[in-house]
Amino acid sequence: MIDLEHAHIRFKTKTGHVDAVRDVSLRVEDGEVFGLVGESGSGKSTVLRALAGLTSLNGGSIRIGTQRGRHDVQMVFQDPYGALHPRFTVDRTLREPLAINGIGDQDARILAALAEVGLGPAFRFRYPHQLSGGQRQRVSIARALIVEPRVLLLDEPTSALDVSVQAEILNLLRRLHRERGLTMILVSHNLAVIGFLCQRVAVMRNGEIVEQLGVDAVRSRDVAHEYTRRLLLATQGYTRGGGKLPQSETGA
Repeated sequence: MIDLEHAHIRFKTKTGHVDAVRDVSLRVEDGEVFGLVGESGSGKSTVLRALAGLTSLNGGSIRIGTQRGRHDVQMVFQDPYGALHPRFTVDRTLREPLAINGIGDQDARILAALAEVGLGPAFRFRYPHQLSGGQRQRVSIARALIVEPRVLLLDEPTSALDVSVQAEILNLLRRLHRERGLTMILVSHNLAVIGFLCQRVAVMRNGEIVEQLGVDAVRSRDVAHEYTRRLLLATQGYTRGGGKLPQSETGA
């Protein structure tokens, strides 16, 4: 579904330039959930933005396997407070992508999209300031899915939320993947989150992929690179501090 080969992304700075992504290659199969993990500044979100068409490559190539249209790839952003227009109701937020893509039967689609993410029709004419962080993120997910993409890009979709709400959103994403057969790429700094949702993971550091491995290797800590081991230790600290992964699909 997704083929990224030898990607290079360079940004201009006041003092010259920075190579944010260097020679990154990865392949994601149809229906797979693939994780990109690394600390802040490792280049993982930049890769995601390139796949979404928001950032251009300076070298290498991207191939998305569906080619049905621009709505085939959709993205959910990290900040549920900044991702929604403050003067748009939920109805208008969901109606806009339908209008842009010339998709009809809008009222029925909006109600179905809200129901799919666990929000009732009462939320339809609310504004973002009337929603909790978790509800805002559900609206963002509904906005991405309402045009029926095949690929969903998720940029730290739970990191700005309370721990209990994180579990609900992760369970929701797992259910949506199962029901829709979506291909997903999930960016996170937390290997516990990656391990819950993903089948394979690429570990990024300083703009490069240092290791790719299956999620079973992550869970068993069977990793080759010292940087990956440090990320695992950081994740252990997070779980000891009170962060918990969802154990079931309740409340999603």
